Amino acid sequence: MSLEEWELKIQTENLVDFTSLAHHGCDIRSYYDAQDLMEYFNMLNGPTYKALIRHFWVRAQIYDRNVAKLEETEKVLIDPSMEGKTREEMGLEPFRCTEIRSSIMGIPVFISEEILSFVLRRASKGIFKGGIGNSKTSPWNEVVNQSMFGSSKKGTYSDLSMEKKMLLKIQNENLLPKGGGSDQPSLEHRIFLHFFIKKEKANVPRYIFKHLMKELKESQENKRCWVPYGRLISEILHQGGLLKALSKANFFTNKQFETETGKIINGRTLRNMNLIKKEAYTKLSTDLKEFNVVSNLMEDFPPICKQDPIDVQMMFILDHFETTGDVIRVEDVPETMYGGALPVAKSRKTKRKPLTKDDYLAEAPELKKAKKSKVASQEQLAQGASEANASGSVPEVVATEAVTSVAPFSDKVSKIPESTITISPSSSIDSDLDNIPLSQKYKINTKTPPKSKTFTPVYPAILKSIWEMSQKRIKICS
Repeated sequence: MSLEEWELKIQTENLVDFTSLAHHGCDIRSYYDAQDLMEYFNMLNGPTYKALIRHFWVRAQIYDRNVAKLEETEKVLIDPSMEGKTREEMGLEPFRCTEIRSSIMGIPVFISEEILSFVLRRASKGIFKGGIGNSKTSPWNEVVNQSMFGSSKKGTYSDLSMEKKMLLKIQNENLLPKGGGSDQPSLEHRIFLHFFIKKEKANVPRYIFKHLMKELKESQENKRCWVPYGRLISEILHQGGLLKALSKANFFTNKQFETETGKIINGRTLRNMNLIKKEAYTKLSTDLKEFNVVSNLMEDFPPICKQDPIDVQMMFILDHFETTGDVIRVEDVPETMYGGALPVAKSRKTKRKPLTKDDYLAEAPELKKAKKSKVASQEQLAQGASEANASGSVPEVVATEAVTSVAPFSDKVSKIPESTITISPSSSIDSDLDNIPLSQKYKINTKTPPKSKTFTPVYPAILKSIWEMSQKRIKICS
């Protein structure tokens, strides 16, 4: 694929507040209940990791029977004795189904209709109509016109009822998303909408998978920069364990992953679409809110950052270790407080400033700031040690070339388990992990890292009570 990561525009699906829509006279929950899709709409209330989607999309390939046949042909060309043998005898894995195959930071990621069915919590069963030939002469035209417009003749968008306009909008934003253009659907999309209107069960996982493959082919063959299903793919990565592995590494942040959440379709949307009058809109206490969405990164990370005093950081790190058994290095503490509201995705029709290569790869200002903060933290540690050595109440901070961790008691240091999952750059990347742009390739090593060399502790004294130190600081300040 000739597309670059920074050229892609990631689509984030919209949350749907069915309660707000029903309150304003547009009760459409029953249409999605009939399709067993309420679990899917609940799933949309989550984060989209745009940077991970970029990594996935530029490396994605469709693996189908044609590709499998090419594999067999190559084996026979290399060794003619393989002709007529099964894939297993050729040393190839058996072909099970069509898949979209890619990798993120060296981790293989496969998406199939079966995987989509699992994530949607909805069986891959129902009606599927694909490969329709001439849409002008198709008998489906009269069928869908009758269900959408109540007539055998095709109507216009303005002829649709409020409910059908909203069904079409949700289809264009979530189920079979469009990357811009008009809201006039194709015949295949109108057939899909017809199944929802008539509450006939459609094979939604298959429709989504076919649409995903179609958009991937458009990107590869016509260099289309638009990527659908950002939230759905993010959920697949989360349920596949990728986000858990990255969160254990404590290496990435929501800012690096360009994490965002989708807009909400509710009563305000009806007002903006001129489906209800401006004064008819009422804000409810039960309305969904974008800022309630929580990222899957650093779910159990304590509420500290480098802006906190060093003794406060140490107190939280100690408490986190005693509670969970997980070690947090001082340099892993984020520059700013983790959490807060995630950015909200813009409308698909909103004009966006193109992301350039320099903008995508530019991390120099942040890195310089991070280096200064790192040096400042080390100076704070040294200063705190020299001051507290005189009083005899200093925590033991074990410093090595690779790790700096807070150890409350010397006998507990040996009990701290080494991490079995580390993220290491490829050989072409600078060895300083803090200076690695996210666009570079990473791989996850599942092997236990070699033991680091033993270094002399920087501070000889051991902290008897962090609480004592905090109280002393408060007394001095007051």
